[in-house]
Amino acid sequence: MTMKHLMRYEGYTTTQRVDDILDKISKYGIKSLSPLERQFLDAHKSGGEEAVHKALTKEESETIFEDDAGMFKFEFESMEDYGDEIHYLGTLTCPDLVENGKAISGRLEGRIVFYKETSATSPDFGVQINGQDFDVFDFCEGYEYELDSFIDYVVQELEEKED
Repeated sequence: MTMKHLMRYEGYTTTQRVDDILDKISKYGIKSLSPLERQFLDAHKSGGEEAVHKALTKEESETIFEDDAGMFKFEFESMEDYGDEIHYLGTLTCPDLVENGKAISGRLEGRIVFYKETSATSPDFGVQINGQDFDVFDFCEGYEYELDSFIDYVVQELEEKED
């Protein structure tokens, strides 16, 4: 499995960005938009979207990671250092879960925990639906190795970014 930062290809237009944002709203709802994406839509209404588009493209290349197969995507938001461990907070997108015939969105809020002493990682993402807890491993059953590889990649990239 190969990984990459989300890199927009040269020539990625504002019209394509509008389409991508509308797709995101359709799939995950308006609350899934980042502040810059909301700002872009507001600027698009008034014709000033180009500057926000450039800022979004730069931010995405530094904070969004995905695997080439499109199974996993991590949107990094912030880091908390607790001395012996680091928490990388953000949103993990993984395959949707079908539970009792209903699809549960695989867009999960949480953190990647990196244990400094052992260099081990642990994904801590989940959602509660109707009082029932689901964690990332419920969504990725059968893909645990791919998830672990992806999480290790993200931590490695974020560690290099800190140096």
